[in-house]
Order: sequence, then C-alpha cells, then structure tokens
Amino acid sequence: GASFAGVAPLRIGMTAAEARQALGMPASSAKSGECRYLDTKGRTHAFVMLVHDTVVRLDVRDSTIATEAGARVGDAESHVLELYRGRVKSEPHKYVPAGHYLIVTSPTDSTHRLVFETDGKRVTTYRVGRMPEVRWVEGCS
Repeated sequence: GASFAGVAPLRIGMTAAEARQALGMPASSAKSGECRYLDTKGRTHAFVMLVHDTVVRLDVRDSTIATEAGARVGDAESHVLELYRGRVKSEPHKYVPAGHYLIVTSPTDSTHRLVFETDGKRVTTYRVGRMPEVRWVEGCS
C-alpha cells in the first residue's frame, strides 16, 4: 500500500538504482535529467518521479493501491476528509472547476505529503512525496 514513506516496495528518497532493484529491474546506465518519470515496465501501478536520480514522488492513478488509512482512487471526497480528519487542507483544483486538492501532511515527517486530486465528488488520482515536488501540478513539465 501507500504511506507517507512511499508505495511499497518504493520509498521516497531512494536512488533510481535502488528503485530499479526494488522492482526487480536491471540496472540502467541512462543518465538522469533534472526531472523524469522512471519507466517501470508495468512492475508497479505507481508512476515514479525522479529528480536528480532520487525518487521524490509516486503518483497513483488507479484503485489498485490504497493508502495505509484505506483511501483509494474512486473514493468519495468525504471519505478522505473523514479518514484524515483534522489533518487535511482542501484547496481548489487548478484545472477542474469543482475539483479539489486534499493535502495531508505526514505526522512524522513535515516534508512529506499525500495529495489527493478530486473532481469535487471522488478521488481521481493521488500522490505521495516530498515537498516541493509533491505539490507540482504539472508533474515534471
């Protein structure tokens, strides 16, 4: 599942080489750019964002991976607000008129966040990662 630390077996802060190893992928000599997504060859349902060859964020776009608290893509916005009651900040979505970003700060690491994107009713995607990358609306672009 997903936690503030990452999406098993991947952890925020791993190197690209550690992430490939955790996924059982061969090492790569590919040189890293500033920001890119790791091609995981379908070995995880999370999209892995690398900045300077470090895993900084994991994006979940389907309902196969739940958070430790039990939230997943497709859940009602109210369910997420309930699960993380008192720890959620809601902000208007940049592109979805009725949508929101529901931002939850890790209780143990102030640099880590869970960010749920909604269409105003349901979770459409969520991500876990460190600041500031976890808040980047455009991903790597």
